[in-house]
Amino acid sequence: MRKSLIIVIISFIIVVLLVNQFVDAPIFDDPKDKLEFVIKEKRNDRLDLIYLDILTKDSLNIDYHYGFITSNFSMAPAYRIIDEKDITDIYWNYTDSDDKLESDIGFYSLGLIASMNNDRDKALFYFTLVTNDKLKYLNNSIGRVYDESKNYEEAEKYYYKAIENNGNLEGAYSNLISLYYSQQRFDELYTLLKDRKARKYFPSQIKRSMFLSNFNLLGYFESVIGHTYQNQNLVGFLGALLVMLSWFFYLRRIDIYEPEKWKYLLLTFLLGIVFSEFTFLLSDLNSMFTGFNLNGGVLNDLLYCIIGIGVIEELVKIIPVLLILKYTKAINEPVDYLIYGSISALGFAFSENLLYFNNYGPQIIMGRALTAVVFHMFLTSLAAYGLMLSKYNASKGFLGDFLKYFLIAAIIHGLYDFWLINQSVSQFALFSVIILIFCFSFYNTLFSNALSNSEFYDEHIHLNRKKLQNYLIYTLSLVLMFQYLAISFKFGHEEGWISLRSSLVSGSYLIIFITANLGTINIKHRKWNPLQLKLPKFFLKLEHDPNDVIHEKFEIEAISSNKDLKKLFPNKGQVIGRVTVSGNSDWYLFELENKKEILDFCGSHILIRAKDLSRPIKTEEKNEIAVFVFLSEDKIYAEEKLREDFLFKGWAKIS
Repeated sequence: MRKSLIIVIISFIIVVLLVNQFVDAPIFDDPKDKLEFVIKEKRNDRLDLIYLDILTKDSLNIDYHYGFITSNFSMAPAYRIIDEKDITDIYWNYTDSDDKLESDIGFYSLGLIASMNNDRDKALFYFTLVTNDKLKYLNNSIGRVYDESKNYEEAEKYYYKAIENNGNLEGAYSNLISLYYSQQRFDELYTLLKDRKARKYFPSQIKRSMFLSNFNLLGYFESVIGHTYQNQNLVGFLGALLVMLSWFFYLRRIDIYEPEKWKYLLLTFLLGIVFSEFTFLLSDLNSMFTGFNLNGGVLNDLLYCIIGIGVIEELVKIIPVLLILKYTKAINEPVDYLIYGSISALGFAFSENLLYFNNYGPQIIMGRALTAVVFHMFLTSLAAYGLMLSKYNASKGFLGDFLKYFLIAAIIHGLYDFWLINQSVSQFALFSVIILIFCFSFYNTLFSNALSNSEFYDEHIHLNRKKLQNYLIYTLSLVLMFQYLAISFKFGHEEGWISLRSSLVSGSYLIIFITANLGTINIKHRKWNPLQLKLPKFFLKLEHDPNDVIHEKFEIEAISSNKDLKKLFPNKGQVIGRVTVSGNSDWYLFELENKKEILDFCGSHILIRAKDLSRPIKTEEKNEIAVFVFLSEDKIYAEEKLREDFLFKGWAKIS
């Protein structure tokens, strides 16, 4: 394990050095290009400074004045580059100009400043001094002042005037939609929605609500799909794909006895994506018919998180598993329930990640990979565990077991979200972290029980936990590196380093923590471990399992001066299985890489066991072993092995 961590650390050092040397922040010759970049990438850069830079070269463009004032006044006074008095003086000077456009910009800007200070009368006064009543932003700003004054009739008139003049369309349509929605003028709102020009300005939730209430299912699902997949970017897609593949192949690695067919896994994944969109439908139906929504109340939000989020999301994630169970014969051992549950959750999380990565950028890729994605997989597996128990360890029948674990999954989901969503309890968000930590431990137990009770159990097939841990360390570190590279190439190496440095604090330990829990699945034939609260593993330390050395490669050299050992060693080879000799199971069959032609005994395979049985053979350690040779090749794979069939040749060391 130390070797894996060292490789990861060295790889990161090399990559960071190369990025620092060759990757620079984007350079913009024109501040307008920088403005476009910052807005497109949803950056937190000081927009007011960029607008001010542009205005020094293009002072008669109303767009930049509007952007400068709104960005400047959106900040607290202490952070503004120019105080309000100086800005006001600047625009008073504009009003003295003989140029009508410059004068109009001055009066409009003074009105905009007044409106942002909630001085509506002064704002309207300045707006009336603008000579060009078609000036972009003017009519929408007047409408907004009337809207805030509750003069909705005048507000609506000016919003439409802004639209007719092709002014600030985004502001006018958005304000008009908000006005209609707040007044429950749904017929007019739906009429507006039919206008393709207006539709793109509708908030997704209002758009869905209108389509659904008017039974326009085609428009509804077009809106749902567009909300998730419209305007996707390559980095977000690749990030979601990498996260999905990391966990997909983890699941493949632990499905050791009867691996699933690719076609069923891919079908389940696609069904997970498809049914993820039904989350919106069920949530919207709930809101429409019950009016049950988040409102900030502690009890209300707790119940909503459990029912309105937990139950709905767990339902859409378990449906693909039920379909696979009903219409195929793919699920034929206990672990299959968990595999298909996790794959369905991966489809759901993939769709969700596309949305999140597009909205929030690559900065959250690592966090989602280590928390939300695993959490979704565990919860769906927990519900599927109930299905599994109903068949393999039935105590309450199909509905009893399934409903019990489904509701537990929904409650855990709701509790996790509640501490993060409700502002009244946000200071207790640590509870969500605690829930997540224990879920990793439970997930381990689910897989241990399922694999231990497989009807395809084969004592000769072993889950190599060391390789599983290495896989998790490498792939999750790769996700972190992808995030670092994505940010560095897009925003420069300094931004990338800031992101990496902050991610290393929590991300690196989360990788180790997840690896310690999900890379240590113990298989004990026919054993059912109870699902109970117990501290998860916090460190990368494997409890000894004699099977962990199977399929591992070692170098071997003689310690004893026995001449026969000198013929065999030094050599390399691989432990190919654990064998029982005269009732003792501490023996291993070892295949030599460089096979020897020796007359007295077999030179291709040997039997080994620890020299000191209290110090068993382990990987990544130097082990002293006893070496035994086969007197004939037919004994190598004999089912029953007796001690008298082998000769002890001395001591050796493997590492």
